[in-house]
Amino acid sequence: MARSPEFERAVVVEEAMAVFWERGYGRTSVGELVDATGLNPGSLYAAFGSKKGIFLEALDAYNREFLEVIRGFGSGRRSTIEDFYAFLERTVDDAVAGRDRRGCLAVNALLEMSQHDAEIADRLRRHNRKVMTALAEMLSKARSEGGIPAEKDVDGLAAFLVTNLWGMRVMCKARPGRRAMAAVVEGIMTTLTER
Repeated sequence: MARSPEFERAVVVEEAMAVFWERGYGRTSVGELVDATGLNPGSLYAAFGSKKGIFLEALDAYNREFLEVIRGFGSGRRSTIEDFYAFLERTVDDAVAGRDRRGCLAVNALLEMSQHDAEIADRLRRHNRKVMTALAEMLSKARSEGGIPAEKDVDGLAAFLVTNLWGMRVMCKARPGRRAMAAVVEGIMTTLTER
């Protein structure tokens, strides 16, 4: 059944995101987006302009959610570094169980589209800068709590984390063994916390 013209935009973007995440940008058809969202093609184009328009909006929503996760580290009972470690452990659990087999939508888009579409590549570059800034802020917070040594360069560590987090998300697509993923986590935590 088709959705009415007065639809909840965020819900439609989430539904489209699921399709792009599963199939990738190039293999997703407008018909699949119509099926997933319940919008007719005219409403889809009126609301988002194009397939790329809804993809960019889905990518932005995904990236905002990831940044909120980073900014939330240390907001509960655990320290910032303990929250970050728990996040890495969940990533390992999800990869080993096959729950994260789609990888990361942003990394998938980077691998698929960054050489073919300047607008998507620019959007992803801006997102990576925001992630590095958020990670540097998280590391500064962890450093002030004593979770990482005071002499550590948080900007350098943020670049290190982005590289490793994106690599872990690519590995998730192959459903790696726990041992390999746990070794990556151990390496990350050693680099962050050793003096």
